[in-house]
Amino acid sequence: MDVDLLRPGTVPISPDTILWFEFLLDPSLLQKHLSKPFPDPSPTDLIIKFVTINSDQKETEPKAIDAEPSDTKSNGTTKWSHRNLALKILSLKVAACLNWDLDILEKKLPLPIQVTLLQDLFYITADILVEIPMLPEFLIETASDQLLFTLILYYRWHLRAITYRALCTKQPKQQFHIPGTQESTYVPPGIVDDIIRKLEAHVPSSISALNSILQMTNIKPKILSFETFQMLTEDSIEIKQNWENMYLVNIDELKCQIHYDLGMFHLLREEYQEAKCHVKQAKELYSNFDSTEKLVYCRVQKEFLNGCCLACEVPLEEVTPSLTQRLQASIKDQYTNILQILQADNVFREIPQVYRDNLELDVQGGLVNRKFVVARDLLLQIQCLNLVRKILDDSIILGDYITEIRAAGTKGLDTFFWALDNVLEKVTTTEKERIGHYLLYLANTANIEGFASRVLNSPSFSSLFNETELTILRDAAAPDEMDLPDLLLHNDWGIPYVPYIQSERIEVFELKQKLIGSHDCHVIRETLIHLEGKHRTKPLWQINSCWELPIPLQSVVLSLPRGFLQDYSYILLAKSRESVSVKNFCGAVKLLKVLDSELQEHVKSGGPLIFKLCKLVSWECLLVEIWKCIHTWPATNVCDLQSMIGRSKQCLGALQASDQLIPRQEIVEYCTVFLLNMAEWEYLTSMEKRWSYTEFAAAISNVCQDIVKFKGTRKFPREAWDMVLAAFGPSRDQPQKRSSSSSNSGSSGTASRDIAANIAITLTRLREPMVLTVVISLLARLRNILRDESSLELHAQYLSLWPAGVPNANSYNIRYVGELLFQLLTQALKYYPCNVAWLRLMGDLNFVLGYYESAMKYYLEAIMVASDLFSQPTPRAQIDDLVYRRMIKCCAHLQCYTQAAVLCQFLEEVDYSLAFKMAASDQKSCATADAMDAYYHCIWDTTILEYLIHLHTKRGEHHRKQLAIKVIGLLELNSNNNEEIQREAANIRKAKFLRALAKQYVY
Repeated sequence: MDVDLLRPGTVPISPDTILWFEFLLDPSLLQKHLSKPFPDPSPTDLIIKFVTINSDQKETEPKAIDAEPSDTKSNGTTKWSHRNLALKILSLKVAACLNWDLDILEKKLPLPIQVTLLQDLFYITADILVEIPMLPEFLIETASDQLLFTLILYYRWHLRAITYRALCTKQPKQQFHIPGTQESTYVPPGIVDDIIRKLEAHVPSSISALNSILQMTNIKPKILSFETFQMLTEDSIEIKQNWENMYLVNIDELKCQIHYDLGMFHLLREEYQEAKCHVKQAKELYSNFDSTEKLVYCRVQKEFLNGCCLACEVPLEEVTPSLTQRLQASIKDQYTNILQILQADNVFREIPQVYRDNLELDVQGGLVNRKFVVARDLLLQIQCLNLVRKILDDSIILGDYITEIRAAGTKGLDTFFWALDNVLEKVTTTEKERIGHYLLYLANTANIEGFASRVLNSPSFSSLFNETELTILRDAAAPDEMDLPDLLLHNDWGIPYVPYIQSERIEVFELKQKLIGSHDCHVIRETLIHLEGKHRTKPLWQINSCWELPIPLQSVVLSLPRGFLQDYSYILLAKSRESVSVKNFCGAVKLLKVLDSELQEHVKSGGPLIFKLCKLVSWECLLVEIWKCIHTWPATNVCDLQSMIGRSKQCLGALQASDQLIPRQEIVEYCTVFLLNMAEWEYLTSMEKRWSYTEFAAAISNVCQDIVKFKGTRKFPREAWDMVLAAFGPSRDQPQKRSSSSSNSGSSGTASRDIAANIAITLTRLREPMVLTVVISLLARLRNILRDESSLELHAQYLSLWPAGVPNANSYNIRYVGELLFQLLTQALKYYPCNVAWLRLMGDLNFVLGYYESAMKYYLEAIMVASDLFSQPTPRAQIDDLVYRRMIKCCAHLQCYTQAAVLCQFLEEVDYSLAFKMAASDQKSCATADAMDAYYHCIWDTTILEYLIHLHTKRGEHHRKQLAIKVIGLLELNSNNNEEIQREAANIRKAKFLRALAKQYVY
């Protein structure tokens, strides 16, 4: 049916429609309805309605009912009314009709509804109100049949609910919530998490109870049937159920199901020994069932049970493993029989291609990293077999297979044709044509020596081609048969060897060139030793004018006695900086560590100067490692970050000890920024503020600490704000006026320039997301204040926490602020391209600067990320009406008025005047007819469509009029759908339209 049977009064209904309250008036209707092949509403929809109707409508029936006429419930809770009890019994009857199948109930019912249903079952069977998971203590041995069934069902559900939540992270469609509405099936995410958290605390008791039930041998389990539950009548004064209508269950079925549920739970918890024990017993019990008889209680599926057996290494009898299983087993067993498996798969093609590609990459990576040892030709054989599989599947061949075959020479050709020979007689005619076309392509383009001749000389391969193609192959093979003169085949032309005597100057020149060009520590050392014995007029570190060191480092190196150690130290330091300039950070660190080892051998004999140089070299090594960390961010591939943090703190600590060697300023700046990126905010705020390059980092650290501590609920300290104001303030651009206090004025100007330079340098090195968020927020707030136009404000996180104004705003350079913000956002999005807030802010910045196409690009990227590539409704908390209004303005400026009109529907309340204005402005649309058709099908608001029909009628635009009429006709056909279906249809149209915009502006 097209109407919602559970919501009377929403639309006109047909006479044969059964409403929810009719089941109360005539209980026989329930069995008739559920016996239909495809009942509408479904059984689970009925359960949801029966459970939730008590909370949707206030209780108006004063009559209450007791288990005993003159007594209250055993726990003293509030008595239930007739209607409440009747609805509970109806929901339990529906669950009994589903045979209490937890596979269905846990997938179709929201978790709170499942909890309520089980609580109602306890109420009916045990005559007690419970609050799951806080159950009273029950003695299983003495429990009644109905209570025993309830307990077993609850304990199984308890473990399965946790398992299902862990494995099924995707929320069902029924949980989509539209702000401003409330549905009975909507469950806030926090409620589900809270229920699971409470269930987790009581897991041991359920596991213990189920294990106790498995040990019992004298139980005769029964199941509550549909006829067990008796409906109330208007004259009922007590609750009576027909417990005689329960039917027996095979004890083996019960134990098999319990073993399976326990095994699945232990697998989830990675408790493999317990899981193996339960899975093995479930398999043994399941194998004893008669396949011709229908199981009553057990819902275990054989395929899933076999999968658990494989996971727990439980042997499977009489089950032939699939090729995919054999592949996984071979990988686990060091690639045993891997070639035979791939050969078989080339015939049957069962293994997914992605598994084979991953296998190839794993073997290649393992051979490069020397993680394992396999046959020398294994990788080439796997590559050739994968190539054959892709040829047969007619899929795109992306791997560099031809290069590998060509590099292997004759061995490569042998392997390739070996892989083809295995499938040539077992493939279809179409697949043979694919092989022939690919071989012809290789013969013409691959330039593999002897390839065409190899094909022609093989009858099985040459039979794949017609006469024209064979002629092409013969032409391709002709160069291989060309006779070349012997003179070109040998380099011995009969010219006698004439030795010559090399002069010492040439030898020294060659050694110097070798010294300049080499970055190998051993070669550099050997070359220096050879040059030490030669006559030279100047130090060796001067042979290359590009070798330069920072002044503090150079002064210490040149203070060493002239000789090998001075040259070696200077050259290794200079070459490490050369390596850094080409981003070879690992090579630079290696050079510095070799130099440090050399210096350590001379510490005792060299005195304090060598010790001082060792300290400087260790700081230079730390600087290179920080450069590498910043350049390769995120720092997941950097070894031992904690060691770098400790060394950075020691380096900065040397600043406060006046009797120690002080690191140079560049190292201090990078150590400060590195600690800022590593979130060492507490340390930076505790440092002394005597150095300008640590002040800004300390101020930003203070702000980050407050955000983490107070969640952005209080004003931040003003140090960072004041420093940024000083950087962009009047002293930056205006010369200082001479006065009696000119010296103080000049000092202030110098300090301001230092702060500005330090801030600019620091910002280019920021990587940590919280730090970037704080600085971006600060700059966005400052630009909003300087621009002072509410319609052109930038929106970012934590804007309200900064001051609302600055004195003498006209004297600040807003252009510098915008450029720095743009640069910082570009840098932040490079490392975190999926940050919705930054993408939106980048869109805002482009919008206020008048770059409307770029603004649309970033707005759409923000929506793509927020909606998971348009597969989910866009959260209003991230993308609100302001974004859509700015997108509308962008489209209007770009003269895309139809797009603007469609976007008007995205507003919380549709702006019809703006939509009509945009539609009326579309005199000459730049969109094609196909695009117009696509845009019109994205309109779901009938008011806008009616206006378009009127507008096109007035203008005589018949094609567009018919298009609008067609779309509104489709909407009218669906007008009887319930609100959820209509919202889902609107979401589909939204996603379709946004994808079309993304094709235009993003891709």
